[in-house]
Amino acid sequence: MFDQIKPDALIFMSIESGLSIATNYLAQKREIQTIILQHGIFTNYRDYRIREKLWRKESRAKEARSRHQAEGFDTFGFLKTSLRGLDKIHLLPIALFTKVQQKRGPYWAAKHLPLKIKRADLYLCYSPFNATVHKETDGIKEENIRYIGSPELMTYLEPESDLINEPFYLHIDQALAENSFGEETLNKDQMEAFYLKLNDFCLENGAKLCIKLHPESYNSTWLPQDQNIAYLRHCENFNQIIQSAKGCFGFFSTMIIPAIYWKPTILFQIEYSALQVAIKKLGNAQILNFWNFGTTEFEFRDIENKELIKKEFILPDGVNENTLVEILSE
Repeated sequence: MFDQIKPDALIFMSIESGLSIATNYLAQKREIQTIILQHGIFTNYRDYRIREKLWRKESRAKEARSRHQAEGFDTFGFLKTSLRGLDKIHLLPIALFTKVQQKRGPYWAAKHLPLKIKRADLYLCYSPFNATVHKETDGIKEENIRYIGSPELMTYLEPESDLINEPFYLHIDQALAENSFGEETLNKDQMEAFYLKLNDFCLENGAKLCIKLHPESYNSTWLPQDQNIAYLRHCENFNQIIQSAKGCFGFFSTMIIPAIYWKPTILFQIEYSALQVAIKKLGNAQILNFWNFGTTEFEFRDIENKELIKKEFILPDGVNENTLVEILSE
């Protein structure tokens, strides 16, 4: 592949499989720069380790192995063909890393079994907050990081002029009860009761409840049906919807960032969330315990520290919308 394409650089979303580790090593050996490009809000090791336990990564890994075997893909054959001569010495640590990863999860393996051949040359991170997990797991230094801002969230900094007049509250949902990975943080009964509880609050306040579903939930058939609840799937202008809402609810998804930037927001804590901890420090949202909150506790606070939200999560100082292009053009 490298002989045919002759790339100037190689960009990964992550380097955690045997395939990507070997490819990263071989690229660096040929002096091809390797880059990790972030693709969403990243938090810290503690956050992801909790989710690894909740989501039963071992069973997912087994499913993935079975799927690859069914498709006829030979990972070990790929590694043997790619790693030649003395490079085959890396087969053992890659195999060990893969085994540990399947047993304990990719974040645990990255932190406790660090491999130099797993590290990219450059990490393009949205912000210092977003770079935390790479520092904790890959042990990278500040000199290996460049900040680019969040391309997705930059679009939400623009004010909308044509707002929706109908009163509604917006809940920004996550696929916590059902998704294609088999991950289940909450069960369907718990999520259904949660939706209905929010809806009762909206009814008492003369407003509709709009629930922006995560794409993994678009085809779910168990969602409670009520005339006052509207489920949003593909949204042409989600920025308009956020800015039109009376207030927002959410958990810890990327889209709660524009929500706290524009609107009074209430977040629900299920387990520890580094993003929620950071937001709490800024004082821009009320954070309630998912398991025992009452709607009488709701406080939709005035928006403060908008510039701090912008710098912390969306557009750090010295970064603009062209920074990514400028870095890749160097």
